[in-house]
Amino acid sequence: MRMRSARLGTFAACFVLLTLASPAWALRPGQATADAETSVREVEAKLGGIRAQAAKLVRKEISPQRRIAEGDILLRNKDYARAIHTLSQVDELFRQGSVPAAAHADALFLLGESYFADQQLLSARRRYLEILDRSGEPAYAPFAGRSLSRLVDIALRTDDPEAVDALAARLTQLPDSDVTGSLQYARGKVAFARRDYGAARRDLSAVPAGSPYSHQSQYLLGVVLTKEALTDGATPAAAVPGEVPPAAEARMRFATAIDQFRRVTRMPATTTEHRHVVDLAWMAIGRLFYELDNYLDAADAYSHVDRRSPEFSTMLYELAWVYVRLGDHQRAQRALEVLAVTDPDRLELADGSLLRADLMLRSGQFEKALKVYESVRQRFDPIRDQLNTFLTETSDPAAYYDQLLDDSDIALVGERRLPPIVLAWARQEAEDANVFEMIDDVNRSRALLRDSRTLAGKLNALLGSVTRVKAFPEVQAALEDVLGPMNRLSLARRTLALGMDGAADREVSATLAGVREQRRALMRRVTQMPVSEADFQRREDSGKRQWNELSQELQRLELQSDKLQALVNGLKRVVEEPDGYGVTADQATRERFKAEITANEQGIAAFRARIEEYRKAVEYGRVQIGFGDQRYLEDERTRTQFAALFEREVGLVAAGEDGPGARDYARSITPLLERIARAEAQLLPTRTRLEELAGQRAKALLDQVAREVGNLELYATQLDGLDHEARLLVGEVAMRNFAAVRERLKSIVLRADIGIAQEAWEVREEQRIRVNNLKRERADENRKLDDELREVLDDVEEGK
Repeated sequence: MRMRSARLGTFAACFVLLTLASPAWALRPGQATADAETSVREVEAKLGGIRAQAAKLVRKEISPQRRIAEGDILLRNKDYARAIHTLSQVDELFRQGSVPAAAHADALFLLGESYFADQQLLSARRRYLEILDRSGEPAYAPFAGRSLSRLVDIALRTDDPEAVDALAARLTQLPDSDVTGSLQYARGKVAFARRDYGAARRDLSAVPAGSPYSHQSQYLLGVVLTKEALTDGATPAAAVPGEVPPAAEARMRFATAIDQFRRVTRMPATTTEHRHVVDLAWMAIGRLFYELDNYLDAADAYSHVDRRSPEFSTMLYELAWVYVRLGDHQRAQRALEVLAVTDPDRLELADGSLLRADLMLRSGQFEKALKVYESVRQRFDPIRDQLNTFLTETSDPAAYYDQLLDDSDIALVGERRLPPIVLAWARQEAEDANVFEMIDDVNRSRALLRDSRTLAGKLNALLGSVTRVKAFPEVQAALEDVLGPMNRLSLARRTLALGMDGAADREVSATLAGVREQRRALMRRVTQMPVSEADFQRREDSGKRQWNELSQELQRLELQSDKLQALVNGLKRVVEEPDGYGVTADQATRERFKAEITANEQGIAAFRARIEEYRKAVEYGRVQIGFGDQRYLEDERTRTQFAALFEREVGLVAAGEDGPGARDYARSITPLLERIARAEAQLLPTRTRLEELAGQRAKALLDQVAREVGNLELYATQLDGLDHEARLLVGEVAMRNFAAVRERLKSIVLRADIGIAQEAWEVREEQRIRVNNLKRERADENRKLDDELREVLDDVEEGK
């Protein structure tokens, strides 16, 4: 009985506790009041600083040194477009008077280097000339020699001798030397370009050892010595008995140049540029030894070129010919095989493959040779047919010009678009590179116009949306400083609401129960409001992550479309050449298959177009996500609704619609709620002013974007005019280059066909010789058998 009574008492106590228990999110009233008091006090202490900071609105400027460092890093990483964009900002700020001359000199030279590395030679020339014009100022003087050196390179690449003469005249305005050796090196290059080899040797020898230009100057000195040797031996005399043979005389003439290049190879190479110079020196040594018929030394020199060097592919092709001269066909084959892997689009690749097949044929590897010949024919014969059809059907020079343009506005699809290797070979076959440089400039200008239009569209999308404040980082930072405390005050209300849940009774009026239920429904949403800088950043990252996931899904769809396109290309080859794939079908079936393949290809093109539209929508969506988007609007609604509901709930409880404890708690927190309301009222004008400021700036920026868009259209019109003027001239040059490529392809295919015939002839000859040898061996065996039989018969006759 006692145990039963004890159990009943325990059950009764548990029932009472469960009945009187508060909601799981409730707090004790005293704790809730204290926590809310702390939060409100901290916000009140910051109100003055927030208003003062918002009044100043200090713009977060990026220092010129940081932009220069960023541009330098981008240049070293070969991201030339972004380097040009970053360094151009420093140049523009200098013209506005915001950047000192020293920083501008650094940025201007790096900008010229970026343009030069990106093959924008005319833009680079403008920057280098500006440095020379300012060379009298201390900030620009250290860059004068390096700029002059680059200007010589540009003049040589653009075949502009008048520019070289102008640079020689500028040398009189510059000092004779500087501590870096750049001026001496520049003077030597000018003299070399003007074919004044004596002056070039004198100036290049004056470059101090350890200078950043010591490797380049010593290499150029070797080139000067080679030029002098060629000039001295331009009209060699015939060999006369008793005199030095011509070969020995050539070795004597080139010995000084070879020694100079060897001196370059012994110099320590600590940078990428210096390592490239050393590789060029080894290439020069190999070529000179090749011309002297010293093939072993040539092969040794070529073998020193690093496989990471830009000259590695050229070295492999030249090394293969050295081994051919030596009669080492196996090593020549290996060099050409490596070339086919490392640089498959090189102009000499077809010649190298044919040479490799010839070497296999000579060494008796008939099956391997036949495979190489057939692979060359299968690769280049369809390209030749396509190019020949295009040249036969097209007489308009503008069509050839369009082939070289990389412009999405010009629809060249399917059979009208020539293979990329044809376009690359047309450039390599060009005698005048300036024509193709002009096409590159047109392509680059059109790409810049497209990018600028896209950027303008994104700016319009951003400035016309509720997230416009993102365009002004200082205003956004000030608004975050205002919204953070406001959200913290809402969290303080939530804390007081948790205390109210802790003091509330279960039996309340229907009105209070309804208000309390609505308030509790908003409690979780209030906790999602950002308070700190980290909270705002996490919300920003969350929005970006959603768009990134969508972009990744588009990437997967694009990959699927690529797979389908590859399948369609394979089916087209099978339908066009069914016999080669062992497919038998009548003409009607093939035509039906062709129609289905064409329809599917059009469907894939439409699918890709839709993907591109969605991708553009994603890009525009990215700029509209973040501070001020729908989540922040939802924060505002939640904040206002939660404050109104809790204020009404506190009023009802204070009026006696809940228990005594809840009534006392409501009356005790009323002053604290008033302080929260006053703090919000003080923050609200600051927030309103910042939002109005963002709107004003957005309107001004929209007007500026509209003006720039008008300028872009003007530039596009001017570019179209220049493009129209150059269309026929460049098209005529391109037509000749494409014709030269056709002849080159015809020669390659013809040589492959001859190789296939030669292989068949060699196999036939080998088989004929083998048959003859077998016949001869059989005849010898028969003769021996006859002789043995005759001897046996003779022995038998003698025995009788």
